[in-house]
Parts: sequence; C-alpha cells; structure tokens
Amino acid sequence: MNYFPFALKQQLATRVMAIAPLVVSSSLLGDSSHAYANLTATDPLEAPAGVSLLAQNPPLPPAVELLPLNPDPDALALPAEVTLDLSQPLTLDQAIELAIRNNLGLQISELQLQRARAQLKQALGQLYPTLSFQASVGQATRPSGQPAYLPLNFQQQLSLQQQQQQQGLQQLAGQQLEASRILANQVQRLQQRFQGPQLTAFADQQNLELQQQLQQLQNSATAAATPPTFTPITLAPVNQLNYTNFFTNLFGATAGATSNAALVMNYTLFTAGARAASIQAARDQVRFSELEVQRQLDQLILDVSNDYYLAQQAKVQVQIGEAAVANAEVTLRDAVAFERAGIGTLLDVLTAEVSLANAQQNLSQARNLEVTTRRQLAQRLNVNQTVDVAIADRVEPEGQWPLSLEDSILLAFEHRVELKQRLLQRQIALNNRQVALAAIRPQVSLFASGNMLDNLTDDLGPRFGYGVGVQMQLALFDGGNARASAARQEALAATAEEQYANQKELIRLEVETAYINLKANETNINTARTAVTQATEGLRLARLRFQAGVGTQQEVTNAETNLTQAQGNLLAAILNYNRSLAALKRAVGYPRQTRLTRGTVSAPVQGQ
Repeated sequence: MNYFPFALKQQLATRVMAIAPLVVSSSLLGDSSHAYANLTATDPLEAPAGVSLLAQNPPLPPAVELLPLNPDPDALALPAEVTLDLSQPLTLDQAIELAIRNNLGLQISELQLQRARAQLKQALGQLYPTLSFQASVGQATRPSGQPAYLPLNFQQQLSLQQQQQQQGLQQLAGQQLEASRILANQVQRLQQRFQGPQLTAFADQQNLELQQQLQQLQNSATAAATPPTFTPITLAPVNQLNYTNFFTNLFGATAGATSNAALVMNYTLFTAGARAASIQAARDQVRFSELEVQRQLDQLILDVSNDYYLAQQAKVQVQIGEAAVANAEVTLRDAVAFERAGIGTLLDVLTAEVSLANAQQNLSQARNLEVTTRRQLAQRLNVNQTVDVAIADRVEPEGQWPLSLEDSILLAFEHRVELKQRLLQRQIALNNRQVALAAIRPQVSLFASGNMLDNLTDDLGPRFGYGVGVQMQLALFDGGNARASAARQEALAATAEEQYANQKELIRLEVETAYINLKANETNINTARTAVTQATEGLRLARLRFQAGVGTQQEVTNAETNLTQAQGNLLAAILNYNRSLAALKRAVGYPRQTRLTRGTVSAPVQGQ
C-alpha cells in the first residue's frame, strides 16, 4: 500500500464519493426517528373527529378524480383489452375509499342485507288480513238438434238462398225423371200381360187386378207431377244480433251464459305464537345481515391495509435494490481499475462481479414482487382493468396503541360483531323452533266473502250473496315432522352457543397475538433505527480509511452490505409495526374513536 500512487488513489476516492448519494439512506423510509418519536404524541382513542389516525398525508383529491378507477358498470361484460394505460398513485385512505366503493364482497353483503329487509316486510305482512277478488264469465252449452250459423251480411245471405233454390230445382227434376221411368215400366208390363183382342167383359179376378194396376199408374203419375218439399235455412239479419243471443248463435246452445264475481277476506286470529316468532326471527336476520356488512367492512379495511403495506415494502425494496446494484457497479469498476494498475488482484474483481450479480438478482426479484403486489392491491380495490395503482404514502409508523393488553381484550369482547352474530343465530334458531311447534297447535282464522251471479242471456238482474265465519284448524298427526324440525332448531341454538364460546377464545388470541407483535416491532424499530445509524457511520469511516490508504475495498463493500441490510430491517420493522397495529384495531372491532374518518371513509355506527 505504500507504493499506491497518490494520484490514482485521489481519482478513485473522487469517483467513489461522487456515487455515494446512490447509497440508500434513511430518507427512503421517511424521517423514521422523528416519526417514531411522535408515536407517543397521539392518542388513537381520543383522536378528534375528521383527523386520520394514519400518517399525515396530503389532502385527498375530490372523489370525481378517482372515477376513472371505477370498474365496468356491467359486471357480466368481459374487457375488450387489458392494457395498463393509467398509473394512479394512491394513499392508504384513498385505497380504503375505493375498496369500500368497489369491492365485490362488500357489495354482495349489502345485497344480502336488502334481501333480509325484504323478508322482514314479507313477515310483517302476516299482521294484516288478505283480500282477494275473483271473477269469471262462462257459457254452459248442450246440443240443440239444429245447426247454428254465424251472423252473415246481406250478400252472403242472398248467395246462400240462391244455392238453396238451385238445389231444390235439381231435386224436382230428378223426381220427375224417376216417375216417368216407373210409369213406362208399368205400361210395358200391362201390354205384355194383356196381349190379344180387346175383351168387353172381364172376370172378377181379372177385373180386380186391372184396377190395381191402373191405381198404381195413377199414383206414379201424381208423384211425378208433384214438386218436392224442403225446409230452407232461415238466417238472422245482422241488425237483429245482440249480446243476449250471441252465444246461442255462436254455439247453437239453449242454455245461457253466466258471469260470477267474488270478494274474499281471510285473517288469522290465533297462530299459537308462529306469527310473532317468525317476525322476530326476520328482525334478527336483518340485524345479523347488518352486522355481516360491518364485519365485511372491518375485514376489508384490514385486507386493504395489509395489501398496501405489502406494496409499500416491495416499492422500497426496489429502491434499496437499485442502490445496491449501483454500489456494486462502482465497486466492480474500482476493482477492475485496481487490477489494471497492478495493485489489485483478480480475486477482488471476481468477488465484485459476484456481488453485482447477486445485487441484480435481488433487484429483479424485488421488481417482480412490486408488480405482483400492485396487481393484488388493484384486484382488492376492484379498479378498472386498464388501471395500474401506485403507492403514494411514505413508509413511517402509523401511531401508538395506548391501552394495556387486558383493556384491549375487554374492548374486543364489547365491540366485535362476531359475538353479536352468534347470539343472534341462537335467537333465530329458538324463534324458528317456536314456528315449527306451532304447526301442531290450534290455528284460528276469520273469513268473510261476498259474491255476485248473473245470467247474461236472460232479462233478470244479477243476484248477490255473502258469507262470514270462523275456522279452527288443528293437525292431529303429521308424522313427527313438526317436532323433528323443532329438535333441529334446538341443535342449531346449541351450536350457536358453542360457537360463541369458541369465538371468544379466538378473539382473545387475536388480540394477544396482535398486541405482542406490536410491542415486539416497536422494539425492533428502535433497534433497526440504531443499526441504520451505525451502518451509515460505518460506511463513512470505511470510505475515509479507503481515501487515506489504510483501508481496503472489501471493507467498503462490507459496509455497504451492512447498510443495505440495516435499511431493509428498518423497513420490515416499520411495516410489521403498521400491520400489527392494523391487526390489533381489527381484533378489537374498530371502536368508533379509532375509525378512519378522514375524507369519504366513514365509520359505521355500532348498532346500525
């Protein structure tokens, strides 16, 4: 080292100091010491209304600026393209706002709440009587023995009568022709029988036969000369058609058409407790659905926060990786320069190349993780297919939890909606049991009706009648169906009780885990902050030793690696602290005083 050229040493020192700003410093993570020092200055449980409990960020933009991030309003449509042409930086508050507005799981819960409210209205309908109206018009027919025709106009009537006359003339001509043929046959037979000279006197028997033959000839001649008789069809004129004979003309019937109308009212006076139990069960179901919406909202805030912190960590890891690659490149150039000057070794060059390759690989993995986490956040927010979200918040601690572990557990038992849901499930099962048992108990109902009957083909007016009475119904045997259903509901109620006890244990475990992790990460922040300060000072001293010629390049490389690792540890400690704080808030049920209330992110009121 005593033969190290002073000019070359000064040149390398100048190059190293020029690239020194590329080394990741605490500015990437925000002023962590200042941020953590302010942890005790804020009491989350006493935060004034309208103030965020997270790190102070610039004011939210108007909601209209976030509209391009909304998904396609047609949920069944497929996107025409998925090119990411819009990168939108988002703060954590903005991400929560978009999630509450766009998240599909929360929208499904709201639809289920609407369904429960509709079922409650349906159950409340049992408090009122039912009123129904029935009306009918019919025609009772029987064969009349005569054909019937639809009403025709004048031209159709005249054409039909002409056809009837032609048919009658043709029938007359046929009868005359038949009579002439019969007469000719009879004359021929007489001529054949009485051939010979004319007799002036006949015997009695012969005289009788001759008279009979002459009588037959006379009858045949009379039939041939007499026109046939037929009955023409009589048609009803158009101006004589009315509603009283329309059905008769149409169907050829002798019975009249009738109309009937009835108004019926029913009301159940006594249901053996089924009505009140079903209404109360519907009310409890509405309350259960409201709590489910609140549970989904609480879980959505936690999920969005975790996704946002994960994307934050990936973003800063990329920045740390880029600085590490830049430092490795400087180290490699220095190693090559040393080797060319004859004062370095090939081993130093190979070591620098390996360090650069490792840094580049870590940077590639960090960039891949950044893209993945951003797309995961975009999916959670349900933004437009062409939008790529970016992270706008700096990495810094979010606040401090001022309560003890015991007070946190009691607060969770008071505010967690899951416990209230288990109690509601038990009450719903007991109400359904009452409904099931009412099926084998007496049912008393009141009915009243009024009706009207009218014959449309007569000249009489409509007749009216009414009826009123009380009806009692009792199922004597149903095969054990009602009691089996009641036993099933009893089992559901017992299950809800066990789930309530199990849920209490789970909630306590969640609070204890989140609280312990919060305190551990709180300590880790102090430790990592101290380590970053020490690593920064160590890198400074290593460079000074290198400039003075008493240090080696490996010392500088090790100092850079230590600083990079310390910064990564500080990043992990802060984000793990934020995750633990978000998990602790979720574990205690987000009491109203600790809600995110800035901007459009509103806190649901307990009991709604």
